[in-house]
Amino acid sequence: MSTVANANKAEDRGVFAGRIDILYALGRYYLSLPFAALAVSARLFSVSGEGILPYLPLILQIVVAIAAERLAQAYKHRSLDDDPQFWAQRFTFVSGIAGATWGVGIFFWFVPGSFSAQAYLCLAYMGMTATEFIARSAHRPAYLAHACFSLGPLIVLLLIEGSPYSDMAAVLVFCFSGVLCNYCNSMARLLNESIRLRFDNVDLVKSLSAEKSQAEAARDAAESGARAKSIFIANISHELRTPLNALLGMAQLLDRADLGRPQRDHVKVILESGRGLQTLLDDVIALTQDDGDRLTDKECDPVQAARAVTRLCQPLAWEKGLRLTVTAGADLLRVAADPRRVRQALLKLAGNGLKFTDSGGIEIRVETLAKDGAEFVRFAVVDTGLGVPPEIAPRLFKPFSPGDTSYAKHDQGAGLGLAVVKRIVDAAGGETGYESEPGQGSTFWFTLPAVGPAEQGEPAKSDLDAVPPPSGLKLLAFVSNDARKSLTHALEPFGNKLVFAESAAEAAALAGRDTFDAIILAAGDVDTLAAAPSAKAPILALLASGDRAPVCANELLRGPADARQLYAALANICAAKDAASPAPSGQETMAAIDAAAFAALEKSVGVTTLIEILKSYIETAEQLCGELETASAGANWQQAARLAQDIAGSASGLGLLAMTAAARGFASAARQGASAHALRNDAQKIMCEHERVRHALANLYPDLVA
Repeated sequence: MSTVANANKAEDRGVFAGRIDILYALGRYYLSLPFAALAVSARLFSVSGEGILPYLPLILQIVVAIAAERLAQAYKHRSLDDDPQFWAQRFTFVSGIAGATWGVGIFFWFVPGSFSAQAYLCLAYMGMTATEFIARSAHRPAYLAHACFSLGPLIVLLLIEGSPYSDMAAVLVFCFSGVLCNYCNSMARLLNESIRLRFDNVDLVKSLSAEKSQAEAARDAAESGARAKSIFIANISHELRTPLNALLGMAQLLDRADLGRPQRDHVKVILESGRGLQTLLDDVIALTQDDGDRLTDKECDPVQAARAVTRLCQPLAWEKGLRLTVTAGADLLRVAADPRRVRQALLKLAGNGLKFTDSGGIEIRVETLAKDGAEFVRFAVVDTGLGVPPEIAPRLFKPFSPGDTSYAKHDQGAGLGLAVVKRIVDAAGGETGYESEPGQGSTFWFTLPAVGPAEQGEPAKSDLDAVPPPSGLKLLAFVSNDARKSLTHALEPFGNKLVFAESAAEAAALAGRDTFDAIILAAGDVDTLAAAPSAKAPILALLASGDRAPVCANELLRGPADARQLYAALANICAAKDAASPAPSGQETMAAIDAAAFAALEKSVGVTTLIEILKSYIETAEQLCGELETASAGANWQQAARLAQDIAGSASGLGLLAMTAAARGFASAARQGASAHALRNDAQKIMCEHERVRHALANLYPDLVA
């Protein structure tokens, strides 16, 4: 209780001190001097020949005003520990002295028998009193002291006059002073409330300032923690991915090696477990990644994103014998999201569809959707798989919720894929959802805000992305030099053998002497060669602009055509050989790259990261090949062998078996002391293999040469 009482006393003392501050701040004694000057003037006009006497009260008031200003200056320089009651008493005393000067003045300025002069003095005195009230209302004793000594003598003189008007004037002055005195209480109460509010505001400002400091400290700590988390994630990602990629790369090489069945099964377990761990690592990083680290590109073409995901998922679809297609609506809009994030979310849904679908197909649909006056683009992945049981629906988009036991047995997973999708879509301002019936397949979808028209020019529905590069074909071609170069770059790197004829007659002769999987001809030569009895292989006709479609062609390819359209045309007329089957020695060329392996690598690290890796490899390989050519020209075979070994190391990391074999063969021949002619030929083979790899990669990834 004593503590509360002390607090109340301290508060009351502070309020009183605040009122005394107002008292000294508003106290201006010189403001009443004009009223005194008017009173002097009225006295001089009413009575003449009085000399200096009417000026004596005015001089006294000036002296008091100067003294009051000195008192105000002393108050400004007071000690903060001074008692406010002391300064209130001093002000009250000076107010009484100032009022007394007016009381003395009334005896010099009062005109007996002239009510008009007396009424004028009443007005002057009441105006002076009202002016003094403004300051002294903060402390009523100061006002009372001033009013009593100034108005009291005036009231007495008016009553002595004895006339009704003078008596009424005395009553009027008394009532006026009483009303002002009564107002002092109200003014004091209002001032107390305002002072208390000011104190409360000060306390509130201090509290808010302290809370702001605490919030800023907490924000700085959170930002520091977020930075530490980002740095940790980046470091742990690098530290885990580097050895994991090396393990996966070596396991892929072992998988393609000539191993026994038990060892091959063990390698497949390593590959599957490693890829699962890599997917888990990517998902955890995606879930913990700060939104501030997101990429700055804020628009995405939905069709291009869907086709990129289709290319990534196609190897798994081929492996499971599933059909993977893209369906895009007309006049699609671009979406307000980062392309990589869109591909990442769509890839998770497509990957889930492939995991839980054993037969049938998966369709990626992209369409425009209007909702609440705004336009969105809806991405949907429709599968013919297991479907989603109703009991696991509430857990679908939550982290570490892989579903029921049947799902877990079907495909082990940490249950982060859909949580990653939801996080990405929510950050972009979209929605996620699904529609499913057990045993009838599922449709998982998400929407993203639309911002503008998407690029057009591709068919709305196409299966071109579902066609893998052919491998192991033997093809006869009679085409122009430009077409010959394009065919070589598009087909030879994948282990296909091309035989070029210099004339139609030579093409007919070659078709009769050897067996080919297909014959590629310009449109004008098709009917002529088809009439030859030796031409037994199906014919692919290349049509330039304005060419007539030949009657005897098995398939048409209109120019300009890209590599995937060529692959689709060959797939329609040829039975492609198994890419993994060994080629007969000396007859078929080893593939420059393994398209399926690169597709798996693309799915693991992403298109952009893979392109950066390939750019780095090509730059390094070109530098090494240039140095190898220089060393071979100078017959510095020891240096050339070291360079070839470096080339083999770079190529083997990407699974470029033909390049690796050529480089290791050169290094072995150089160490064994082979002839300079043979070594130069082997060095030239390395250069040729590098060109094959470069062209093959450019066909698979056009952005690589952008």
